[in-house]
Amino acid sequence: MSLTIDVFPALNGDCFLINTEETNILVDGGYVNTYNEYLKSSLHKLASQNKELSLVIVSHIDADHISGILKFIEENERANIIHVRNIWHNAFLHLPYKELEISSTKEEYAFGDIKKESITEPDKKISASQGSSLGAMLLKYKYPWNTHFNGKAISIENGNQVIIDENTKIILLSPDNNKLKYLHKYWRTELYKNGYLDTSHSSEFWDDAFEFLLAQEKQELRYAEQDVSYKKSLDFQKLKKTLFFQDTSPTNGSSISFILQILGRRMLFLGDSHPDLIVEQLKKYFTKDEFPVFFDVIKLSHHGSFSNNSPELLKMIDSDKYIISTNGKTYNHPDAETLAWIITKESLLKRTLYFNYPLEVCSKLLNPDIKEKYNYDIALPENGNAIRIQF
Repeated sequence: MSLTIDVFPALNGDCFLINTEETNILVDGGYVNTYNEYLKSSLHKLASQNKELSLVIVSHIDADHISGILKFIEENERANIIHVRNIWHNAFLHLPYKELEISSTKEEYAFGDIKKESITEPDKKISASQGSSLGAMLLKYKYPWNTHFNGKAISIENGNQVIIDENTKIILLSPDNNKLKYLHKYWRTELYKNGYLDTSHSSEFWDDAFEFLLAQEKQELRYAEQDVSYKKSLDFQKLKKTLFFQDTSPTNGSSISFILQILGRRMLFLGDSHPDLIVEQLKKYFTKDEFPVFFDVIKLSHHGSFSNNSPELLKMIDSDKYIISTNGKTYNHPDAETLAWIITKESLLKRTLYFNYPLEVCSKLLNPDIKEKYNYDIALPENGNAIRIQF
């Protein structure tokens, strides 16, 4: 039975479609144009073969992960593109909010809308109307939502192992309740800054406010403080001496990350997660003598950001297939330190780094002397298409 992973061009975001003859899993949707230009046709093809989406995983609320999903759900309701069996998504209703005042009034307001138009730049904003968040849409259209967790938040405290079908199992690694509490604290702070916390609003308002505010949250720009540009050097040993500082983004910390066991393969999808929790969870599932744990595929966290792929984590895991999903814009991902820790790992296996865009760093990594020294290869897409990994 064949197994494929399509890594779609998603600008600085993520969108992956995992297919077998019996199971189809969509992980994130990139931006709206990711859906329009790539994902939609793949879903139509599956539907024409009388197939369905076994699971849609929305790793976290960030425009580069959720926008295409919003557009898909909106069009799927109108055109009935493909049946969706289950959706994983942590929304407003999964966080504590009893202290927020709720009214029955309806209001229009303006946040950064991530659904209504094709987005080609992360900072594009237009007005939003209530009830247009993903959570509101899933309730309105009665999608099976977080049913594997009895409707509760996707959190390791609410269930850490889920059977999808006889050939597919997911082991949840992130988030935990602490990461979700941190997200809630951040959100309340943003509401206060925007003047909404002490006012009465409808539940639909809070749904949309939660999603739109978090979708615009940006990681702190710490990169300018470090001389890490691969434009200057690919001195891997020097890069490995760079001090590690973990990402503090609350939205990234809330990311759904997991081990996918499917058709005898074991894959690691890290979303944009924080490495401290991933390390903690891996230590629960594997013994010391099993490290570094081999995965058939590793999707690096947060587009290869060093702040989300710590040396400790990269020492604990390995694969002959690493996915780096980014066009390199906004934060200049992937960070050269992340590449250095992967490429220089001692191993008998030959690693391949799968890029969904031909980044500047790829031309440097294709240097035959460096490739031979460190025993790795680079895989790039052709003609702007998705890059496919096939087993």
